[in-house]
Amino acid sequence: MSQNVPAVREQLIGMEDEISLTDLFRNIWRQRGLIIGCAVFLALFVLIYHFTKASFSVPRQVDYSISLTFLDGKETYPNGSVFSPRDIITPAVVKDVVMKSGLTVSAEQLTGAFSVQYSNSLMSESENRLSGLLANAKTPEEIRIAAETTLNDMRQATRSLVTISLDLSKAGVTVPQGEKLVKLVVYTWADLALQRGLASVDINRPLSAFSVQESLNLIDVYDNASIYLAALSDAAAKLSGMSGASSLVVSGRTLNDVRREMDALDVTDIGPLREFAYSNSADLAATDPAIRVRLYARQRLLNLEHERLAKMIASYDAALGQLSRLTVAGSAKQSQANNMGGDIQLDQSLLSSMLELGSKLGDVEMRQELFRKRTDATEQMLSLEKELAILGGSKGKSYADLNAGQILQGALPGIREGLNRLQKQLNAFFDAYRQQSLQNSGRLFVADAAPLVRGGNVQFAGRIGLHLALGFILGLMLGVLIALIRAAMMNSKAD
Repeated sequence: MSQNVPAVREQLIGMEDEISLTDLFRNIWRQRGLIIGCAVFLALFVLIYHFTKASFSVPRQVDYSISLTFLDGKETYPNGSVFSPRDIITPAVVKDVVMKSGLTVSAEQLTGAFSVQYSNSLMSESENRLSGLLANAKTPEEIRIAAETTLNDMRQATRSLVTISLDLSKAGVTVPQGEKLVKLVVYTWADLALQRGLASVDINRPLSAFSVQESLNLIDVYDNASIYLAALSDAAAKLSGMSGASSLVVSGRTLNDVRREMDALDVTDIGPLREFAYSNSADLAATDPAIRVRLYARQRLLNLEHERLAKMIASYDAALGQLSRLTVAGSAKQSQANNMGGDIQLDQSLLSSMLELGSKLGDVEMRQELFRKRTDATEQMLSLEKELAILGGSKGKSYADLNAGQILQGALPGIREGLNRLQKQLNAFFDAYRQQSLQNSGRLFVADAAPLVRGGNVQFAGRIGLHLALGFILGLMLGVLIALIRAAMMNSKAD
């Protein structure tokens, strides 16, 4: 029994030296305030460090990006006048802005603080990154091509985008005042442009009433009526293509109603009677020698134009035939080259295939262009043949028992009245559209976003979130270590 006493004593000593996990977690939980305090302290220390390294800036300018709705690929106002972005911040516009804003700043000072350019400030960062990729010599060729294409597309899209900038330090105004001024200058420019007629639709149309001159023969009169109606129809078609014009209602009628009435007048009155006049040109020429001279001269000019178009069509056919023969010959030559064996011919064959492909693509584009020109020439020739047939007169006897002059003369008052009524209605729509434009200055532009303030922010160092998380975790670990040391010291004192 005396031999078992040392073994029991060693076991008791080992049990006393073991660490109780329950006591360990109990001590940590009791001192959780200390642990959390250490974590928060280190997190605050990380924030203070980043604040000391951060850069602070004051607001320096206000940018206002807008989309101009009237450019449509051309740098002109709707009336045809040349547009420049500087028109938005001219001294006249800025002077009105100062009067409307009620600020104590002078117009000269405010004019020098404004700047404008073709661009969208919201896309400037993307454009700079793409330009940086193109400037980097290490950029792969595939990425370079994609970046160049994207940059060109962005620049093309921003041709209708304008950014107005206001330097706050030069203007001597606050940020809210600057935001108000950049918006006010755009609306003031739009109002002045509408008042000056720059946004009025520049569409050629008959402004005077249709009249019949007694010195003209009936064929000339009906030609003039057809030309007058064509001018009205063309003006109505262009006006209907303008934004908001299709919804206009004048005297209970829409623009489409007027266009339908124009088509009806052409189909039922002017068109048939004009052909009737030419079909009876021989009878009309018997009483008026001027008609005979006019018909002969016009037939001669139309015949010459017909001959010119025929020669053009023949040249297009010859060119298309030549391209087809070259394509067949090139294909045969390529097949012969492909049949030649040997590894030496592999590179040459591949190069020839690439050159042949490029040649075929060029031939396809040229063939399409030639075919389009031939189609246009054929349509013009068919129209000339129709005019020549009308000028040739009717060979039948269907009009032998009719008095052509009396019929044509009797229909003129109704045609004149119809043309003048349509001309007045169309002018009324032009006036209504102009009034609508004056009441809606926003038609000239659309704001892409609210005014953007440049500057006035805090720039922190990178990875502040990661540093903050690491500081918090390190604080937890340090707090646990301090808590364990403190618990051990308290236990040793108690023993």
